[in-house]
Amino acid sequence: MNQQAFIATAMISAALTSGAAFAMPSALQQLVQTNACPGCDLQNVDLRGYNLAGANLRGANLQGANLQDTNLMVANLVEANLSNANLTAAYLERANLEQANLSGANLSYAILRHSRAFRADFSNSNLTGADVRYADFRRARLDGASFEQANMQWARLNNATVSQTNFSDAYRPRMPYRLNLY
Repeated sequence: MNQQAFIATAMISAALTSGAAFAMPSALQQLVQTNACPGCDLQNVDLRGYNLAGANLRGANLQGANLQDTNLMVANLVEANLSNANLTAAYLERANLEQANLSGANLSYAILRHSRAFRADFSNSNLTGADVRYADFRRARLDGASFEQANMQWARLNNATVSQTNFSDAYRPRMPYRLNLY
């Protein structure tokens, strides 16, 4: 075997044994390249400022992730775990958060207009100053959450649990249902 063939064979062999040549993309690489990563483990990942509009993150684990200033407009976050995530000033207009876990998440100043959060868990979350106009929180768990100074115009809270939820200074005219907040 000549020297060049030997070196090429050695390089290919090394690449195959290290997995470098055929490595599967990480969950983060998959998300960035395809805008989809359903069921992926993205725990504690830093996606600050990313444009993930329309992303499919159904069932993804984003626990503790930094999604500050991230565009998640029309994203599919059904059954995603966003507990303790930082979603400060995130753009979630028309996002589907149905049955998602956002317990302990920071959504201060986030935009959730027209989002669907049916049966989602927002317990102990911070939604201070958030824009949740026309959002659907029906049957959501809002216990201990703070909606202080949030814009809640036409937000739907039918059958939501609101034990110890802070609605102080929230803008909530024309709610189309009776809800005893105090």
